[in-house]
Amino acid sequence: MSEKFASDLTPSQHAAVEHYEGPLLVLAGPGSGKTRVISRRIARLVERGVDPRQILAITFTNKAAAEMAGRVEALMPGSTAWVSTFHRFCARLLRQRAGAAGLQQNYTIFDDGDQQSLMRQVLSDLNLDASSYPPGRLLHKIGRLKNEMVTAEDFARGFDERVGDHVEAVLAKAYPAYQQALLNANAVDFDDLLLHVVRLLHENEDLRADLDERYRFVLVDEYQDTNLAQYAIVRALSQNFPNLCVTGDPDQSIYGWRGARIENILRFERDYAGAKVVRLEENFRSTKAILRVADELIAHNVQRKPKRLKTDNDEGPSVRRATFRDGRHEADMIAAEISQQVRELGRRYDDFAIFYRVNSLSRELEMALARHKVPYQIAAGVSFYDRAEIKDLLAYLRVLYNPLDVVAFRRIVNKPKRAIGETTQRRVLNFAASRSLTLLEAAGRAGDIPQVSKAAFGALKKFAALMQGFTETLAAPVATLLTRIVLDTNFTAEWQGSPREDDQQRLSNVNELLTAAAQYDREVGDEGSLEGFLEQTSLASEVDSIADDAGRATMMTLHAAKGLEFPCVYVVAVEHGVLPHERAAKTGDLRELEEERRLLFVGVTRAREELTITHAAKRELRGRPLPAIPSEFLHEMTLEHADFDRSPGIEFDTSFDVEDFSQEAEESRVESRESRVESRESRATQKASGGSPESSDHGNDRDIPFSHPLSPQLSTLNSFKLTTGAQLLRGDGGAADLPQSFGVGQQVRHPRYGLGTVIAADGFSRNRRVTVEFEDDRSRKTFVAAKSPLQPVGTG
Repeated sequence: MSEKFASDLTPSQHAAVEHYEGPLLVLAGPGSGKTRVISRRIARLVERGVDPRQILAITFTNKAAAEMAGRVEALMPGSTAWVSTFHRFCARLLRQRAGAAGLQQNYTIFDDGDQQSLMRQVLSDLNLDASSYPPGRLLHKIGRLKNEMVTAEDFARGFDERVGDHVEAVLAKAYPAYQQALLNANAVDFDDLLLHVVRLLHENEDLRADLDERYRFVLVDEYQDTNLAQYAIVRALSQNFPNLCVTGDPDQSIYGWRGARIENILRFERDYAGAKVVRLEENFRSTKAILRVADELIAHNVQRKPKRLKTDNDEGPSVRRATFRDGRHEADMIAAEISQQVRELGRRYDDFAIFYRVNSLSRELEMALARHKVPYQIAAGVSFYDRAEIKDLLAYLRVLYNPLDVVAFRRIVNKPKRAIGETTQRRVLNFAASRSLTLLEAAGRAGDIPQVSKAAFGALKKFAALMQGFTETLAAPVATLLTRIVLDTNFTAEWQGSPREDDQQRLSNVNELLTAAAQYDREVGDEGSLEGFLEQTSLASEVDSIADDAGRATMMTLHAAKGLEFPCVYVVAVEHGVLPHERAAKTGDLRELEEERRLLFVGVTRAREELTITHAAKRELRGRPLPAIPSEFLHEMTLEHADFDRSPGIEFDTSFDVEDFSQEAEESRVESRESRVESRESRATQKASGGSPESSDHGNDRDIPFSHPLSPQLSTLNSFKLTTGAQLLRGDGGAADLPQSFGVGQQVRHPRYGLGTVIAADGFSRNRRVTVEFEDDRSRKTFVAAKSPLQPVGTG
């Protein structure tokens, strides 16, 4: 290996970079330099003689992909290795094979807002009330089904074959109708990008084999965050040439709520026989004190690959635990301390980050930071591309690119106002559908549409002519086309000269979009296109909008903090029902509780120098102050109690009496001890039911009781056979690895409640619910079978 690639690598990093052919699992702890490893590994493969066009690196965000690509370019200028996100890779592949998915090549990608608009229309067409069946909730369920590779047809058929609940009955109608509406609009949502590609690879073996050969070396970052569809795509690309390198950390798997499957990384060695495992345990980010606390915390999890974080960094100050009277007190003291440290200790505002479990906790913090004149930004707030004026302008581009895009058409047809009301719009849509016309063609034939008023007729004709004029500029640079749209529509007229700050911000945003278009034109040159610009804006993520070195303190949810680091971190409201979230706290589900613990672990390991974990005696919920109980996680770490009220330089007049709080804290400690006992009992139950530890080059891993429905089907490397969504629903796709069906009369064991008998069951597959009557106290409890720690008695 060249000296420039190897000089600054640790032995474990060197082993990962130097590995050549065959599957490789890199278990990368936080701050262990995995991006360096991935970029050096790509460069080393090229140095070995691998054609860079045969290398595909996939990650999750545009920001991560850009950083990785930049490092590869610095090491190997002119390299053509493709560094992409999952969704961008799928968008490109689907663009080439659109017809096989029932799409035209000029399809558009609907974002969350577009999806909700379309679902509202679908519900209206089905005579269903959107207030009774919130579009967002239905779309979340549809997204989860797509991530589990359950198509609309599969779900509707499965519902017909089995009895489901009322929401599932609505979903059985709404999901197929929504999917048809997408096809009618020549559009896809984000989850479609994955599902369509999975189906393409499943149904076209020649295509799968061609891509497998084209990308002989595949690297996947953050593998612990992959869902079932992403897992299937990676598996399809690594059958004939299993030179797959995945990096990730099971201890940082925090997206289970949106379909991520920790078992994908936990079972990697089973999926890929003979896989080499390299552990990156040296942390270059945090102090010894912070890493010690992180190790103490995560050691309480069962589903993990054991590792021990280490560092050559200084010991650093102890991790603090601070107790406050209430949320306002907590926020005020944190803001005061940040102000004091900047004022007296030479810190910068952007040294500080405040993490919380749920967005609602930001309100008190925002007010306190404002009172103390601390500039701040809220990460993952409203994305730039989600702002109304930006979506409006992009909608013009979308309709020009894809004249069937009904959501974009309805967004712009009366904006700026043209006296084209809702009723007229519906008549245009119906006319277009009945005559197989595009929406712009229908608008241009407004005189043929029944019951359109004279005023609406004139407005539609002008709108159609305006859009036709824009088509003459389609071949021009994107910035030129966008500038013409702004000018010819008088898009900014109502904000010009307005003294209102929000109007001036809208003008600024429009100018920023024009700047972004010009920047795109410069960067891609002759290869630029309207398609490319729209794809770039559609796939922009919230993480990409977080400003670096902004001179402001940063506030964000723990989920948004993933992949970031700050010198000084506060993790607030670490309380029972908040972290862990009340959903996990109520169910007692081991997997949900462990994900909550991993979430705190992620927050802890973002800190480089100083870390403070806080909680309050009372927390306001829905306008009512309620007692708050310290999180059980607090008692799993060795923390130094901090007294903010006596900190020098902080001005806040308060007298906080903790006596009323002490009893609740003691009850929480007792509960935490009971939780650990239950965890040990759960492990014993798993072992008794047939779990066996995985072996690795680092000793025995803990038992992994997770199911993986596709593992049996995809383990054969000489063929690519996907279990279909319909099989998953019927329960005949890899039945040995599906969640237990737990039929009525089945005897089961729960790690806390003991032996019991299933007395009722409903739903199917991962939505199946079972009610169990337990022998000890005859109590009855209901569980979601796929997420409960229930174990069948008498099977193994």
